[in-house]
Amino acid sequence: MSKENILNQMLKISKSILKAKDNLGKTIDYHREEVLDEGVKLLKKDSSMNLTTFGVKNTDQICRSMVDRLVEAGYLFHTIDKMADGGRAIDVDIINPLTARSMTGSTSGGCVNILLGINDFALGTDGGGSVLAPAISTALYSIMGKGLGLKGSKARLSTDDITFLPGIGVISHDYGLCVDVIEKMVDIPLLDGLKGRGFKIAIPKEKMESKGIKKLMNHLKDLVEFVEADFSDMHTRESLIADCKQVFDKGVDLIITEEGPIDLYGLGDSVLGSWGEVGKKIQVSSGKGLLKVANMINATAVTIPTGELGMGILIMGKEGIEAGSLAIGLGDIIKDLFSLPQLFRRYFIDNYKREKGGFI
Repeated sequence: MSKENILNQMLKISKSILKAKDNLGKTIDYHREEVLDEGVKLLKKDSSMNLTTFGVKNTDQICRSMVDRLVEAGYLFHTIDKMADGGRAIDVDIINPLTARSMTGSTSGGCVNILLGINDFALGTDGGGSVLAPAISTALYSIMGKGLGLKGSKARLSTDDITFLPGIGVISHDYGLCVDVIEKMVDIPLLDGLKGRGFKIAIPKEKMESKGIKKLMNHLKDLVEFVEADFSDMHTRESLIADCKQVFDKGVDLIITEEGPIDLYGLGDSVLGSWGEVGKKIQVSSGKGLLKVANMINATAVTIPTGELGMGILIMGKEGIEAGSLAIGLGDIIKDLFSLPQLFRRYFIDNYKREKGGFI
């Protein structure tokens, strides 16, 4: 069995490298062929292990020490991933392989590289939704760890003049892998937050009847207390920030909502939104709500795809290890509530097993 696993793992890495070469200058700014040799070394130590590759968003907000910590944990640093120019909320250079629309930014290349079978997870940065929105738009899981202390070092100014430090997060096709990566980066176990306590969850009034929220509430009705929350304006960051803080100040542990469809019926981009009523209508139709402020309120945020195209559950816990652990633990409970189409898994997630089409 170990011999078979070695062959399968080397086949996986070899195909990943070939795909990375094909996408150099597209979704990838740089790739490391050394992962092949590094993978061999890992398999010599443990022939039963599964090799896991990752990409890093091309930004100096993610320090090398974070990458080194993951390499020391046995992950293979494979690519430096393209980001949307200027940190824009859409990437006009990349098409979302799932929706065939412009890719959501700014952690754009990292998500696509997962769907293409190049990497198993990606590290990205989030100012106003730049990890959470791309993950939802590609039906991937994500955890943004600003509330756990995972953040950049350089302040940025949003398009609506809000100063913030970017949060750092992980995106993957596997929620358990997201959790493991975050735990490696913060060096704290994070799945014990639900044990031995009850807690309160706020749901925006506008989302109480949404399909994903109703399913979630029914599943958790004996575990948590739900309260309805009023949000005065779901499209303006200043209002959302103030409303989130007010909700948390009332003793709420988590805020949960359903976001999307992301960048399917519109495009959530401030450049477009600045162009009169037409541009504003396109921006407002993007399906982006509370995810735009998760980082700005220093939250730990989790996204879970729901099986509806471009849609996902967003869980936000306020700043701190306790609330962050609670959000991540709840994500682990609900992740299996929502099944993704088998065709999606066959076409994207397991795609390294497929032969490349065309003439050889």
